Amino acid sequence: MPFAGLRCMLFPRCIFGVRMFKHVSLRRRVVDGLSTWRLIGPDGQPVEAFDAFAASLRTAANLTRNAYCRHLAEFIDYLIEATLILGQGRQLTKLQLTETLEAYGEYLQLGVDASKPIAQAVARSMHPTPNKASSVTPKLAAVRRFLSLSEAVRKEMLGLASLHKNNQAVAEAALLPEIGAKRPLTPQEIRALQARSMIAGVVAGGPKFVNSVVLPDAGDDSPYDESRAFPHEKVMELIDAMPTNRDKSLYSFLAAAGCRTHEALQALVEDIDFRDGTIRLVDPANRQWHPSYRALSPEQRQQLAWKGRVTDLTLLIEPFASAFFESLKRYLDNEYLAHGRHNFLFQYLTEEQRGMPYFLSAASSRLEIFHRTCRHIGVILPPNTGPHSLRHMYGTYTLNYFPRANGDFGLPVPMVQQLLGHADIKQTLKYAKYDKDLMKLELINANQTLFRHGMPLNILELKILALQTQLTRAQAQLASQNGGQ
Repeated sequence: MPFAGLRCMLFPRCIFGVRMFKHVSLRRRVVDGLSTWRLIGPDGQPVEAFDAFAASLRTAANLTRNAYCRHLAEFIDYLIEATLILGQGRQLTKLQLTETLEAYGEYLQLGVDASKPIAQAVARSMHPTPNKASSVTPKLAAVRRFLSLSEAVRKEMLGLASLHKNNQAVAEAALLPEIGAKRPLTPQEIRALQARSMIAGVVAGGPKFVNSVVLPDAGDDSPYDESRAFPHEKVMELIDAMPTNRDKSLYSFLAAAGCRTHEALQALVEDIDFRDGTIRLVDPANRQWHPSYRALSPEQRQQLAWKGRVTDLTLLIEPFASAFFESLKRYLDNEYLAHGRHNFLFQYLTEEQRGMPYFLSAASSRLEIFHRTCRHIGVILPPNTGPHSLRHMYGTYTLNYFPRANGDFGLPVPMVQQLLGHADIKQTLKYAKYDKDLMKLELINANQTLFRHGMPLNILELKILALQTQLTRAQAQLASQNGGQ
């Protein structure tokens, strides 16, 4: 699919790199070789505050930069509409602006069903598509980042104002000067903007107030759905049904390591230790001058992504680990093109692009292969579920069923967190859930123990039973040690 066509699939109302909103349009541009976005306001002029925000994202990953720019554009569109409704185009008061900010999360998640009047009013006018809580959170994060930047600008403006008696250095303080008519600002209005306008510090308390009151994160709106985890018993069928050895290698690796798709796609050949049967997952930022990266164009390097994996450690689980190395050998022998220009493990196989890094491919084309193979083997996954389901499978398996040296099954949550590369254990618990059947079994066993003699045991009796069990286990360990001497 041509890139322009893919872009329009990802961004509705998108015309050749332009994302259209009601009041503003988001236009792709390249600055110093870096792909970024510019926001055009209702008057046809760039929104300077947005330019400053986009510039602050220069060091962010390409996917993050694009997402945050889209999220802020959506927010500014909402803010303009709220201004037209509440102030008939005039500058909002601080109270109105704070209420508008506080209503944004409800606007995104509930639309016309929101409890806050301004969220209802804007939703009736804008007709937004309701977002899940998981989608609202990154949108609010982008706005919080913008407001934090605005607070920093406000402080700089106050410093400049003290050096200029007529305050002309801060005359362009308004966040969105295109809202309402433009005219020269009076000294009194300049001082008011310093106290009230968004770019000059709309929230006097600064970023802390913004984080804790104005834009709190949305809570999780749904319980964990076990169907998001790919069925463990069907993974080998999925691997075997993949059309190429490259795809067999890719999906067996995703299942064996539980990693994100982009982490696997960015692996280099030298990351694999064929002798020990291990593979490392390395953040591109930790080797940004690697020859394989230097072989990419600036635009291609921007597509290198990393979502914050905190370790390069992987634990490859069987039988998928063996399937990976077996299919990898066939892939390297029969499909891999050792051209020497780069060492990315996974490559395009089509004639026009053969040998190019496969991480540059469109996600939609990879998803089509995955879903077509799922249909072939009779696996039906929930909507919007893709290869990430293998990561859910890995987390659930390692938490519940992984055989341990002491005879137990299942790894501790902190260890699963390390294997999944999460910085926050809360993220791990979204992927790795205790199996309900195992929990029911534990409950049955506990209830049988409690009513062992017909009458329920009290707490003291349970404590004695627990201590006796620990004593018996310790005696068995001691006997085993003495027998081995």
